[in-house]
Amino acid sequence: MKKIVALLLSACFVAAACVGIVGCDPAEEKNMYDGLNETAAMYAERAVQLNESVREKYWLDVTLFMYHYYPNMDASDGDLSTAYCWPYTETVAANWRIATLSDTLNEYVADYYRDTVEGFEYYRGFRTDYTTYCSSRATTVGMAGGDFYYDDNVWVSREFLNAYEELGDEDYLEKSVAVAEFVYSGWANDSLGGIYWCEQDKNSRNTCSNAPASLLFARLYEATGEEVWLERAKQVYQWTYDTLRDPSDNVYWDNISNSGSITTWKFTYNTGSMIAAGVKLYEITQESSYLDQAKASAAGAYSYWFKEREGYDYRVIDSVNPWFNVLLFDAWVELYEYDPEGTLPYIEAYEANLNHAYSMLHDGLMPSDWVNGWSKDENGTPVISKANVLDMAANAENFGTLAYFYQYVKE
Repeated sequence: MKKIVALLLSACFVAAACVGIVGCDPAEEKNMYDGLNETAAMYAERAVQLNESVREKYWLDVTLFMYHYYPNMDASDGDLSTAYCWPYTETVAANWRIATLSDTLNEYVADYYRDTVEGFEYYRGFRTDYTTYCSSRATTVGMAGGDFYYDDNVWVSREFLNAYEELGDEDYLEKSVAVAEFVYSGWANDSLGGIYWCEQDKNSRNTCSNAPASLLFARLYEATGEEVWLERAKQVYQWTYDTLRDPSDNVYWDNISNSGSITTWKFTYNTGSMIAAGVKLYEITQESSYLDQAKASAAGAYSYWFKEREGYDYRVIDSVNPWFNVLLFDAWVELYEYDPEGTLPYIEAYEANLNHAYSMLHDGLMPSDWVNGWSKDENGTPVISKANVLDMAANAENFGTLAYFYQYVKE
């Protein structure tokens, strides 16, 4: 019953959201999912619904501005709710994922997608040495100043590359390459090695600035044909594998300090990034070690974050960051082609957790805690407080990735 209600709500929301969008007519919307199989269409519809909710609640089109929180806060609240660069990149990524699902959905989301990509320029640093993007947004294009994080710039470069592949603008590829050069400039030329986390605070070399950089560099090799990117991809991958992998379960630790002390926190996105990098390097080089390592980390991640719990007929995820999670999920989807039997149980458990979270949809948004849902008031009514755009946009991407899996990947 919950599933039926959720689907009805989804259909109503998308039809309502469609009104007022330039070039979108409710009659045309009925054909938006043509060409997708039934399961893919259901998940694509949810992705569009959640993405439009983010657009409605967080996005100011005139100034290409994204709020960080919903409900939106302002300076009078003592909390100016401006999205930082990292969360902003995910609002672009959600559009990208929808654009990959079909030509119709690409066309549907294209204008909003291009606007969010253009909005990156408010984060571009005021400097002449590198094309790089700041953690904080400026009020004027190209005038951002402050801290520059290498991992933030991996995500920016990735989104320019994605936009190049989906929208076909060569300028996006040029920007992706330019930003990736900044990322690689963070490589520490000392005995420890690795890419630092932050340019202004070079105290640690983190999995989040290395693992996704390896994947980015490998993809740039495919896009440009330049061998230097493949060399860098291998170098960064091997460093991360040798330095930050927990050999007991093949799940990745968070970072290593300059003194060699390891912070042993583990997050889904770090391991997911290394799985995806391993799969990509296997595809390029055909070296089986990369695929074997990806399989080992995929199994390790499933055991580490998905647990049996009383009252559930699937393994429950022990991670409450949808953006962290989507990078693990995407990696499993990439791995599926090479290990369908081993990977399918991971994906099915992930799908069950997502669907459970969707049953708790409130005010057009899905909770970031997929197991426990929203906080509730004394009457049991869900309360949305400081719902950050990173989580909400990632929820849209998660369903888009499920749609992609069922349409293009699953046998």
